[in-house]
Amino acid sequence: MVRLRPAALLVSLILLLAACAAGPLGNPAPITRAALTPAAVAADGTRLAMSSWPAHGRPRAVILALHGFGDFGPSTYDAAADAWAARGITTYAYDQRGFGRNDSFRRWPGPEILESDLRAVAALIRARHPDLPLIVVGHSMGGGVALAAAGDGLAADALVLAAPAIAGGDGIPPSQRFGGWLAAALAPDKRFTGKGLVRIVPTDNDAAWRSVSRNPRHFGDPSGRELMGLIRVMDRAAAAAPRVTLPTLTLMGRQDQILRTGAVRRVHRQIAGRKRFVLYDDGWHWLFRDLQAARVWDDVASFALAQRRRP
Repeated sequence: MVRLRPAALLVSLILLLAACAAGPLGNPAPITRAALTPAAVAADGTRLAMSSWPAHGRPRAVILALHGFGDFGPSTYDAAADAWAARGITTYAYDQRGFGRNDSFRRWPGPEILESDLRAVAALIRARHPDLPLIVVGHSMGGGVALAAAGDGLAADALVLAAPAIAGGDGIPPSQRFGGWLAAALAPDKRFTGKGLVRIVPTDNDAAWRSVSRNPRHFGDPSGRELMGLIRVMDRAAAAAPRVTLPTLTLMGRQDQILRTGAVRRVHRQIAGRKRFVLYDDGWHWLFRDLQAARVWDDVASFALAQRRRP
């Protein structure tokens, strides 16, 4: 008889997801009301913490930025948004439901709700800046949410997918998929740290890593429910790619220890719209916080400023 070792099956999943019944905790509510206030208000009335960085002078473009798993808006984007503001770009970054400064902290909502939240907030920001191009930027899990949402209609003019968790479907090895299913089925609320099993380095910026590690609003120990939920995020992103017609810039770091460049590139190639793939030799998973992050900020700004408002 073969003895299954759940911990061993989870190793690659934790490696993939810890830096960034098995279903969601509920179904997304229909869009009935929403408001853009100091906190974004989602379609079902849930308040989502949001930060903004106004452009210096007259704004030329708007970025709506999504963080990755376990992170939150300003943690990922504060320095990047300052650089974008200097180039005339206004940035908004909200904490996705279940993360950061929200009351729902550490309660997984499911990918459908994450996508619904993005569509609602993007529509509100579009209404606030009707004459400016709106670019949705997603890092890691945020990239998966952004691509999946764009496949079903998103009020945006372009996408930037940075170290994105989009390689679902055949891009997820069977051992990872089975490990996620097993964790969600047997221990949906247990959190996995990977301690003693895996050692990952998300960035070469030690100061950034220490700062994030000390922040109580950051976590890297996904529950069994979240492990399977993140697989579903990637599956939905990969399935949506052929339906996405928005211009898309996909960014990866050659030193990324969490995502496989080839698997991400395969999904990128399936995007229907105009697309560009950039691989940074000195880039890691935390592209917006690496030591060479200024190059990434500049590439994103140049891409954003090259976009036009779509009718």
